[in-house]
Amino acid sequence: MNVDLNDPVELKKYLDRIDRIFNIGKFLEQDIDSQNVVDYYRQSSLGYRLFHSSRGSIHMALNEDGKFNREGYFGQAKIVQEYINKLGAGKVLELASGKGFNSSYLARRNPSVSFIGIDLTPEHVRYSRQNSKGISNLEFRQGNFQNLEFQNESFDLVFEIESVCHATDMEKALSEAKRVLKPGGYFIVIDGFRSRDFDSFFNDMKIASKLSEVAMAVGKPWKIHEWTALCEKAGFGIESADDLSMAIMPNLRRFQFLARAFFKFPALSRLLIKVLPYYLVQNAIAGMLMPFTVGAKAQQYCKVALARN
Repeated sequence: MNVDLNDPVELKKYLDRIDRIFNIGKFLEQDIDSQNVVDYYRQSSLGYRLFHSSRGSIHMALNEDGKFNREGYFGQAKIVQEYINKLGAGKVLELASGKGFNSSYLARRNPSVSFIGIDLTPEHVRYSRQNSKGISNLEFRQGNFQNLEFQNESFDLVFEIESVCHATDMEKALSEAKRVLKPGGYFIVIDGFRSRDFDSFFNDMKIASKLSEVAMAVGKPWKIHEWTALCEKAGFGIESADDLSMAIMPNLRRFQFLARAFFKFPALSRLLIKVLPYYLVQNAIAGMLMPFTVGAKAQQYCKVALARN
């Protein structure tokens, strides 16, 4: 079944299905802190493994040709590789490294470069360490990117993929990234934002965006232009800001196909909410709605290259 992502009536139908199961008003009242983020990833782990990537990727695939392909999961790491090459980087830090998918990929291809990945979720760190045994230039630690336990000017390159969106104190997160970078270093951000024109969208589109954010444990979403302004205030130069939204659409459409099955039988859906981890189940909300919100550019998936001044 092909869904018309530009049809407000179709979006309203999807919102009504979600409301019958989750109660939209109550769902949007959730407060999200760092512990909620950890709980989200803990409870969603099985879903990521079964429905997303058995190899440990927990980010979107980049498929420029418009067709979903699992090789797209390496797209973000290949972008980071370009900056490793550009800088001749010797030491690289990944913030919120998840299950180690990106740093492991890069460390294997750059044996002379030292990589460290930090993550807030203990289970992620254990998985990453186990899965990267034998990679001598790679280390994983538990840590919070809003309070980095590294010396000033320790790294040539810092990067993050779909994680700075979870920051509860964005100014502190940017300040810490800048602090640990060497002069001339880069902070590469590949993440989701609200668009500059977010407030001009019709109400159902804004509700769909907010539901998607809460469903994925994003408590303090940023508009892209306000976020880049904050980066400049923190002392970064904006070298580039590229919209990669269309490259993730094949992955988003795949998620929507899977999510529709969850909402097809409301009685069964309500039962699943009772027996399955709640954060795991609520991923279906983002799966249903993000093709609409990203397709309309209410939300954007961006790559931003920040240069340390």
